[in-house]
Amino acid sequence: MNSNGNVGNAGGEQRQDLLGLPRRKLAAALEPFVDRPYRVEQIFRALYERGVTQLDSMTELGKDLRQHLGTAFTIAMPEVATHSVSEDGTEKYLFRLSDGATIETVDIPEGRRRTLCVSSQAGCALACRFCVTGFWGGGRNLTAGEIVAQVLAAQQGPDFRIEGVNIVFMGMGEPLLNLDALGDALEVLTERISRRRITVSTAGVIPGIEAMARWAKRPRLAISLHAPDDERRTSIMPINQRYPLKELMEALHRYPTEPRERITFEYILIDGFNDARADADAVAKLIRDLPAKVNLIPMNPDPALDPKLKPPPATRVEAFRRRLISRGLTATVRKRKGDDVSAACGQLRATDREPRGFRRSNLRF
Repeated sequence: MNSNGNVGNAGGEQRQDLLGLPRRKLAAALEPFVDRPYRVEQIFRALYERGVTQLDSMTELGKDLRQHLGTAFTIAMPEVATHSVSEDGTEKYLFRLSDGATIETVDIPEGRRRTLCVSSQAGCALACRFCVTGFWGGGRNLTAGEIVAQVLAAQQGPDFRIEGVNIVFMGMGEPLLNLDALGDALEVLTERISRRRITVSTAGVIPGIEAMARWAKRPRLAISLHAPDDERRTSIMPINQRYPLKELMEALHRYPTEPRERITFEYILIDGFNDARADADAVAKLIRDLPAKVNLIPMNPDPALDPKLKPPPATRVEAFRRRLISRGLTATVRKRKGDDVSAACGQLRATDREPRGFRRSNLRF
């Protein structure tokens, strides 16, 4: 599949993927083939409400039209290479895409609701030291269709209810380095899922944050913070050299939020690195003038990562949370789920190539 979502068939011809096309783009693509506008609506509903994966299954269309469409279009659902289920019910999918690239998606049950952790790139070039995806290194951007297809594939599960789904772009990749595909995917997904139940998480890509600020309709925004000062943040997140905290905070102060909406700051707690009482005070000072809440994430170790990266004791995690609350912030601790199948935060990896590794270790404890 190329960057435009075109897939080659056996004869080498390129067919356009119908998945990920918002209504306006779907109508434009179908215009040479259909002469009645309601056909666009039929195809859109077949894709996203009925979950049709083959054009021949769109029996509301005539046979001749289906055959005609089949010469120009495809529905490029990924192959489920592996499907792992954690003891806590978390499900992890390894999807193989049409060009052989692989991505991972996590489905986390939460009572009557569930959260889908969706990937935006096949790999990640940001090389955050606490993230296995970064250890494996960069890959290509996903198309809008490949993003939407992750949700559609999970939707085929027996207990899936679209009404109770939250979507978080916290899987493999940096979503704001793939803005065009992200925008189209969101336009499709929000036909059925409220934007208030979709969160886009970024390591702090300021141009992407500024672009999202100009969108008429925006999902929730989450910022991967993980350290309250530039020195330590740069040591675990190299992107901080390009977009340091002062500039990031200035961009967030300009970012429009709706009434009662808050920006989520994700903060991985690493034993002996960023988990002291003074660090909690520094975090509170950094974000005190923003509509903010903090989601604390005890570090999820992985054999691919530096063994010094481990979670603090539970008592220190709770002390950190209480310190933030005492400073007027809302703070929660993310429950650890799926770590027995490497589905927890920071553990997603690509398996179609050898890991790149990190250039050098510059952790400062």
